[in-house]
Amino acid sequence: SAPHIQEILFWQAKTMAMMYRKIAKAIKKADINAHPCDYLNFFCLGKRETPPDAMQLLSENTPATKMARNGRGMIYVHSKAMVVDDIYAIVGSANINQRSMDGRRDTEVAIGCWEVQPESENLVTDG
Repeated sequence: SAPHIQEILFWQAKTMAMMYRKIAKAIKKADINAHPCDYLNFFCLGKRETPPDAMQLLSENTPATKMARNGRGMIYVHSKAMVVDDIYAIVGSANINQRSMDGRRDTEVAIGCWEVQPESENLVTDG
C-alpha cells in the first residue's frame, strides 16, 4: 500500500486500458468480429512466499494486506528492447553480466521475432 507502488499500479492500469481502447477502435474500423483480448493480453508475474504469522493479525482489508496474507508479491521486470534493421526484434529482461547469464541467480525471459519477408517495404528507408 506504499504510495509509490500505488502510483505505479495506477499508471499501469491507465496504460493497459488505453491500449485496449486503441485495439478495440482498430477492430471496429476493420469491421471484424473480435475482442481486444484476441490481440493483446497482460500477465502478472508473481511470487508466493509463506506469510509471517504476524500477517494473519492484520485487520485492514486493503489490497496490500490481502496480498501479504496470501503470500503474494510483485516481481519487477526491467526489460530491454532492440530492433535490428527492421528485420529482427528482441525484448527481454537479461543483462549481459554474470548475474543474468549464470543461470543460477536471476530468472530471465526474452522473445525474439523476425520479418519473414525481408523484401517487403522497409519502414526506415522507405518511409
